[in-house]
Amino acid sequence: MKAQQSKRPLRQQLLIDRDVQVALIMRAVLYGTACVTYFVVIQFFTQSMIHPGVATSDLFLSLTDEAIYWVPGLLVLGPLMIYDVLRVSNRFAGPIFSMRREMQNLIDGKEGRNIKFRNDDHWSSLAMQFNVIREELLELRAKQAASSEASEEQEDEDDDSWMEAVPDEAEPIAAS
Repeated sequence: MKAQQSKRPLRQQLLIDRDVQVALIMRAVLYGTACVTYFVVIQFFTQSMIHPGVATSDLFLSLTDEAIYWVPGLLVLGPLMIYDVLRVSNRFAGPIFSMRREMQNLIDGKEGRNIKFRNDDHWSSLAMQFNVIREELLELRAKQAASSEASEEQEDEDDDSWMEAVPDEAEPIAAS
C-alpha cells in the first residue's frame, strides 16, 4: 500500500499537450521505421550472401515469406508502444499543462489556485516552487493595491483644499 494516496483522479485525456506528445510519437515512429528498415536490409544482405546465385526478386520474395513472423508482432507492439509513450509523457505534460494554465490565470490578474501534481507525475517539486512564487506574487499585489489605495486617499485629502479657499473680491476689469 502506498504511504500517501493521491486524491486527484487519473487523467482521462490521453493527449494533454498535443505538440509535445505528437512530436514524441513521431520520434517513436521514426525509430520504429529505422529499426524495420535496418532489419530488412540486414536480412536482404544476409540472404544474398548465404545464397549468392539467387535472383534479387527471389530474395525479396524470401523476405516477404519471413515477414509473416515479425510483421504481426510489429502491428501489435507498435500501437502499444505509442500508447505507452502517451501515458508516460502525460506524467510530465500534464503537470506543465496545469502550471501553464495557472500562470495564465496569474497573468490575467486572477488569483488562480495552488497546484498539486499527482503522485506518479514528474517534477513534483515544481508544484511547491510554483505555489511559493504564487503566494509571493499575491502578497505583492495586495501590498501594491493597499499602497495605491492609500495614495489615492491622500490625493483626495489634498484636493479638498479648494473648498476651504475664500474667493478674493472681484476686481473690476479695466476698460480700454
